[in-house]
Amino acid sequence: MPMLTRLLLSLTLVAPLAWGQAREATDLSARELIETAQKAEELVKEKASSDPNALEGQSTPLATMLGLRDAIRKKDYETAGEYLDRRYIDDAVGQYSDEALVRALAYVWNRQNINDVTSVSDNPEGKLDDGLPAYRDQIGSVRLQDEKVPIYLQRVPDGKGGRVWKLSNATVARIPDMWDELGYNDTIVKIGQWLPQFYFLGLQNWQVFGVIVFFIIAWPLAMLASYLLMKIALLIPNRFPLGIERFFRGPMKFFLYILIARGLINELGLSLTARILLDSSGVDYIAFTVLALGLLSLLRDYQIRKMQYAGNTHYVALLKPFTTIVKVIMVTIIALFWAKQAGYDMSTILAGLGVGSLAVALAAQKTLENVIGAITLYTARPVSAGDFCRFGKVKGVVEEIGLRSTIIRTLDRSVLVIPNSMFSSVEIENYSQRDRIRFFKRYQMEVPSSAQMQQILADIRALMSEHDLVIDETISVRFETIVDANAILRLDAGVDTLDFQEYLAVAETLNLGILDIAERAGCRFTGPAQLNLDAKAESASAAS
Repeated sequence: MPMLTRLLLSLTLVAPLAWGQAREATDLSARELIETAQKAEELVKEKASSDPNALEGQSTPLATMLGLRDAIRKKDYETAGEYLDRRYIDDAVGQYSDEALVRALAYVWNRQNINDVTSVSDNPEGKLDDGLPAYRDQIGSVRLQDEKVPIYLQRVPDGKGGRVWKLSNATVARIPDMWDELGYNDTIVKIGQWLPQFYFLGLQNWQVFGVIVFFIIAWPLAMLASYLLMKIALLIPNRFPLGIERFFRGPMKFFLYILIARGLINELGLSLTARILLDSSGVDYIAFTVLALGLLSLLRDYQIRKMQYAGNTHYVALLKPFTTIVKVIMVTIIALFWAKQAGYDMSTILAGLGVGSLAVALAAQKTLENVIGAITLYTARPVSAGDFCRFGKVKGVVEEIGLRSTIIRTLDRSVLVIPNSMFSSVEIENYSQRDRIRFFKRYQMEVPSSAQMQQILADIRALMSEHDLVIDETISVRFETIVDANAILRLDAGVDTLDFQEYLAVAETLNLGILDIAERAGCRFTGPAQLNLDAKAESASAAS
């Protein structure tokens, strides 16, 4: 099983690495993406309200970007073509229509860029401090395998004596190169034309269709992969085949389903917006959470089985709540990581958790004390389930040590429930842990002669030595003292048994033997009962 555990852990750790290599990293979160879109809309409203003509035409880089964006959204590619500077374009590029160039540029742009118009200049002269020629502004770039292609806006003559901003001819000339590396084939184009035209969360219509198909295909692939992994894992000798099968058919299959689906979806060439939204959706974290919780449950069940084989069943009751606590902590940590990736302020979340944890701790103070008491009982192990013990003045058998309380079955057969915080903090005497039962008595009799006393002591020592269950080296029979003309005999011995009923039988045999010895010696035991008996005898004599 340790080898299998290492295999599962390695799979858990390697899978996210392979997953991460298939995706392009971005530091932008879904929250920041939404805020960027909101700022862009606010900027447009602000410009439109202050100067209705400020965003008309192509007088500024900002106006050009907004006009091109609106034309593409409306699929008005004739208008969008007016924003392309096709001067001095090579014939190989000039053969492409405006629609083909605009659609290709929009696709490759969206794969690696966000339409953040708030960073675009609204000055008719453009940005003059960016280190570029005064007639040119850079609005982004597209990374190819061997280079990074800048995307420029350029101020050019409008043919009417003025100047307007258009996509630079240097950028237009590179659109076919960018499409050849980042675009899709003609089959995808035909599927996109066949499907209803729509755009959803940064996905084109054929991409939405592909996502649905890949999620359907991923399920049988995940079933097959989990089945093969399960067979490989079962080749390793273990005592827990059913638990391993349950793990691979449940958590591992779900994790592989999400892993395969995400791997296939990554091949769709999603836009940066779609990837950000997908990364921030929490699907990845849900898959890892399910896998981690399943692995914890597998390890817990294996440890329970191992304890049962070893005879340490007293730890089982503690292992289950401990695993639950670890799961809660793990889910909380994963949720915090997801919130951070989604763009939420971690300091605010942690501060809220701190205040909430303090309130919960104050409200659950007694519960926490009982939990700590349970941990103390399970680690120190003063008693275990089935032990006969004394708790204060109560004696009984421990039936269960739970997370909150300990249940004791008293000698009267009633059930006593004691909070663990109280049970673990007071004196506990565990009778079940003794190695033998002590026979300790003091007998009081009339003081006999010295010869009689010596004979009585010798006979009692012989009686105890002859009993099979009395341990010889523990026998102590002494004439201890004389109190009020009464001789005190002190008897002490260990009885080799842990069964209390068997001990009582031994004690009964010894007591009967001691009575016979006293009778043969002509001695009488004294005490309150003897005094009452003498008083009755005197009354009878007086009456007669």
